[in-house]
Amino acid sequence: MKITLLQVPYHLGSERVGMGRAPARYLEAGADRRLREAGHEVDIVTVERGAPFAGELRAIIDVNVALSRAVREATDRGSLPVVAGGNCNVALGIMAGLGADRTGVVWFDAHGDFDTPETTPSGFIDGMPLAMCTGLCYRDEVWGALGGACVPETHAVHAGGRDLDPGERRNFEASQVTVVPALQIAREGPAEALRPALQRLRGGTRPTRGIGEVDGVDRVYVHVDLDVLDPAYAPAVDFAAPGGLTPSELLEAIGLTARHLRVGAISLTAYDPEVPDPDERTLRTSLDLLVRFVELVAAA
Repeated sequence: MKITLLQVPYHLGSERVGMGRAPARYLEAGADRRLREAGHEVDIVTVERGAPFAGELRAIIDVNVALSRAVREATDRGSLPVVAGGNCNVALGIMAGLGADRTGVVWFDAHGDFDTPETTPSGFIDGMPLAMCTGLCYRDEVWGALGGACVPETHAVHAGGRDLDPGERRNFEASQVTVVPALQIAREGPAEALRPALQRLRGGTRPTRGIGEVDGVDRVYVHVDLDVLDPAYAPAVDFAAPGGLTPSELLEAIGLTARHLRVGAISLTAYDPEVPDPDERTLRTSLDLLVRFVELVAAA
């Protein structure tokens, strides 16, 4: 399989700090070598912000304008964009590059990332990327710069959440995003918990929302924040939350996604090399997952 490994070395628009150091660390540890050894053709592209830092939101947008171009160029070459990101805001550029109107997103994350400036208790922009993707906040700023349409809420699935603040819960309840909590995945297993949501992305009904038929998507973007895993497997994240998925549960969920829908892009985010992790467990887990994600997409 042809892969474009896109490094996005930014955290909230700042270069190579905190989570922004993760992409380089992946390459130092042999991410591209392992993908080639697995039989894939790999190009490496580093995304540059392309403008001076002018505040977090503006810098995030500038990074994602460049990322959207890189994603489009990769897909035009018939290559799968595999994004090694800093934080979850890379989703904006990926969705813009793929074309959000016919692309769904399956978002694996311990946190909702569905706050807005009105509901956030902290003002932290990295708690808003899924809300920005769907146009719930900063619609004009983000999509005016990126171009195209934001992601319809009916085309978004949030999976593995377990640490949502009250405002996010209210936002999800008022939305048409499908939410599959970590507790449901643990209780039912990944396949049973996620299959209905994936079938709805392909096109189907959602009677509990009372909205009737849902237009299906042509492909899906799989977004993985490493804190969706239990901290026992990935401790080097900024906002660890107990009760997370195991790597095998996450792989089962992604394999199921790839069998239901064509995967247009993958991202892996939120590893922070600055968080103490003496045995580098998070790095080793991340690299193993990255290789397996691509294998599952290639095999689908």
